Amino acid sequence: MYRGTGSQATRRHDGLPKRRPHEEEEEIIRVPAFDNSNLIEKFKRTLIGRMFHSDGRSVEALLKHMPKRRIWDVEGRVRGTNLGNNKFLFDFDKEEDLEKVLQKRPCHFNRWSFALEKWTPTIKEEFPNAIPFWANVIGVPIHYRKQETLESVGKALGTFVKADVEGSKVRVLVDGDRPLKFECKVGFDNGDVVKVTIQYEDLYRYCFSCKRLPHEEGTCPDLNDEQREGNRLSRIAQHDLEEHATREAFSQPQRPRAGTEKEIHDTRSRGQELRRAEANPTEI
Repeated sequence: MYRGTGSQATRRHDGLPKRRPHEEEEEIIRVPAFDNSNLIEKFKRTLIGRMFHSDGRSVEALLKHMPKRRIWDVEGRVRGTNLGNNKFLFDFDKEEDLEKVLQKRPCHFNRWSFALEKWTPTIKEEFPNAIPFWANVIGVPIHYRKQETLESVGKALGTFVKADVEGSKVRVLVDGDRPLKFECKVGFDNGDVVKVTIQYEDLYRYCFSCKRLPHEEGTCPDLNDEQREGNRLSRIAQHDLEEHATREAFSQPQRPRAGTEKEIHDTRSRGQELRRAEANPTEI
C-alpha cells in the first residue's frame, strides 16, 4: 500500500498516487552519433516549400502544375513530394533548373503565395517561411531617396536583400507567418519624419484586415460577421469614390480659348471666298 504523505504526493480518485509533473514527461530516445553526410549530399538540389493557406487547392495539384512549361518550365527534370502539413519538396536533376525556379519567386498557386527555399538540415516547424518580394516604397522625398533610407525601410519589412534607389523599391524576404506592413513612419537624423506606403509586387490574396497571408478577410478569425460585412461595404464605397474621381478627371470638357469660335467663322468665310475666286477669276 502506498504510504506517501500529502507533502510528497497526491492521490487520484481511484486511490492511486498521481504522477508528479516530471514523471509525466515523455522519455527522450537517445540516438548515437552517426554520419549523415550522404543524406545532406542527396538533397543538395532540393527546394522545400510550404503553403500558408490551408483551404486552397491541394498540394498534389501544386506538385503537378508548377513544373509545367508555362510556369517553371522544368517538367520532366524535377520530382515533387508531398511531405504533409502543407509542406512539399522538389528534387531537381540540374542545379541550373533549381536556380531558375528560385529567380521566379515569389511563387503563387491559385493566387496564394507560398514559401520556397533551398533545403537545409533543420527541424524548425516554421521552415520554410521566407517569401521574397520587391516592395515599392512610396512617399520618400526625393532629397532623402538614398541607399540608407531604403535599406532601413527594408529591414523594417523583413530581411533586407538589396535596394533599387532609382526605382525607390527594396528586395526583402518577408516572414509569411507574420502580418505584412503596408505603412510605416521613417525618421531622419535632422528630426524630419515622413509616412511612406508599401506596395508589394506580385502579391495577390491576403487578409485586408489583419494583413496575413493564410486567409482572406471573409474568413479572418479576428473579425465577426458584422465587422467583415462592414469592411466589405466600406471598401466598395471607397472603390466607387475612386472610380468616380477618375471619371471626373478625364471627362471634364475643356473650355475653348477666347476668340476660337470667331477664328473658325473667319477661316470658313475666307475659304469660301477663295473657292469662289478660283471658279470666277474675273471677280478678283
